[in-house]
Amino acid sequence: MKLSAQQALALLVFLALVIGVCAGLVVISFRQLSEGPAIFYLPQLEDFESLSAAWRFGLPVAGALVLGLLFHWVAPSGRPTGVVHVLDRLHNHQGRMPIKNAVLQFFGGALALLSGQSIGREGPSVHLGAASGSWVAQRLRLPDNSARTLLACGVAAAIAASFNTPLAGVIFAMEVVMLEYTVAGFLPVMIAAVSGSAATRLAFGHQAAFSVPASQLQSLAELPILFVAALIIGALASLFIFSQRHLVPLQQKHSPIPRFLVAGTATGILALWVPEILGTGYDTLELAMLGQLGIAALFAIVLAKLAATALATGLGIPGGVIGPSLILGACVGGAAGHLANLWLGAATASPGLYAMVGMAAMMAALLNAPLAALLTILELTYNPNVLFPGMMTIVVACLVSRQLFGSEGIYQESLKALGKSGTPSWRAQMLSRVGVASVMERAVATTPRLLERAQAERLIEQQPAWLLIGGDEAPQALRTADLANFLQRPVKEPEHEREEDRQKEAEKIDLLRLPGERLQLAPLSWRATLLEAQQQLESQGAGALYIGRDYDHGSTGVLDTDVAGIILPQHIEHYYRQ
Repeated sequence: MKLSAQQALALLVFLALVIGVCAGLVVISFRQLSEGPAIFYLPQLEDFESLSAAWRFGLPVAGALVLGLLFHWVAPSGRPTGVVHVLDRLHNHQGRMPIKNAVLQFFGGALALLSGQSIGREGPSVHLGAASGSWVAQRLRLPDNSARTLLACGVAAAIAASFNTPLAGVIFAMEVVMLEYTVAGFLPVMIAAVSGSAATRLAFGHQAAFSVPASQLQSLAELPILFVAALIIGALASLFIFSQRHLVPLQQKHSPIPRFLVAGTATGILALWVPEILGTGYDTLELAMLGQLGIAALFAIVLAKLAATALATGLGIPGGVIGPSLILGACVGGAAGHLANLWLGAATASPGLYAMVGMAAMMAALLNAPLAALLTILELTYNPNVLFPGMMTIVVACLVSRQLFGSEGIYQESLKALGKSGTPSWRAQMLSRVGVASVMERAVATTPRLLERAQAERLIEQQPAWLLIGGDEAPQALRTADLANFLQRPVKEPEHEREEDRQKEAEKIDLLRLPGERLQLAPLSWRATLLEAQQQLESQGAGALYIGRDYDHGSTGVLDTDVAGIILPQHIEHYYRQ
């Protein structure tokens, strides 16, 4: 019951620690699988630029074909992957994530990265981390509200393990996935991010993801240039989201093979002229932050990367958009930095600082996650000087994306394009935090429809609030007070009819026919949240729900002595109004 009420914080923190380690190990394994085999055809990691033209074209096309065959072999229900799938399972399926989708994400995501598709590894990592948390919760048969928290723990650990950014992992899990900030949610998520990051540091070392020199703004005259760059970044983010609105629905209409071949072929063609778009592109990202790419190269990378990534993610290639968003922002920001150096002279910040600020702005506008983006850049670069210009550009880019173009963020827009529910209401969020076991009426007793008077009196002595009536018909609930009133009714018959009265008293009482308030009942798992209870009441048209200790999702509950309690509509109303 404490887990249902979010009161067992110590236990949740312990489970979060375990999930953080598990998610970290899964992400490390995924990273090894997606990078290790590349030594057979790449001179060094991510160096797709050194490949011949035939390899730059053929590698993504061949990889797309193999991916298409793999996805075609898998049943449609097992194909959804990535952050959008995580959000769908969290908000519409109470965080219960199928393992088959995670297995496909593990191998499919690795193959997509090895074949040079223009995607990031963070999306697959988030899926795998969330699946780790969900798997632990399902194995332990925890209440669904606790399972949601553990899923967020897996997400935070995955982001922390992928980038070695524990604080950004926490904020991403709360801002993008859970869409809420609560103490009960923060503490487990924080320890999960720490343990996930610790696992990565043991495997890959303590160094930052990118090694760039510290720099800062030299003059406030540079702010207008950053402002214009933020406007462009906001527009590019909106363009990317707009493309997803039209491409994502194609995932439900067409087979994976032609979809993936279109994305792979487009990537291969673009890579003939701009090979920097292949793979995660973190080597290109570092060059942009170091200011070693010219303006023409930066603009070419932006255009090619935008097109290749939009096609890949929109048509269902199993990858993420966080990495590509950082590259796009860094290139736009780096170009702005070069122009600032030309217009304002040497007394300006290096193009590298502009690139870092652009990374934050693009990630924030694309994901609709301003705080997560700001902290990601801070932890990636260990440069606090990005905070001041970064906050301004983030605000401008997000305003352009949200207010001018009406974009809610790529994940929410993708969910809408798939015809699925996106951001839950505040009421649904509140009801999802609490399990039914913490608020249900426990003073209940199960009984057959027909009772002898003595049995009825003994039942009343137990002082239940409700009587749950089973039998061949649909179960119903009767107030115990109504049965007590029936037994205490005054005898109005004359003296000569008392013998007949005694015979009537010997007859059994029909609980479904005596005067009183009766409610139709429907079963519900004890693991369910109040949101699930409300949805069950509405879908079944029931007056109350009976909670069974051994009921589970998808099974029909039997009204017997194992009933733990009932949920009435007023229980739900009272919770969110208190």
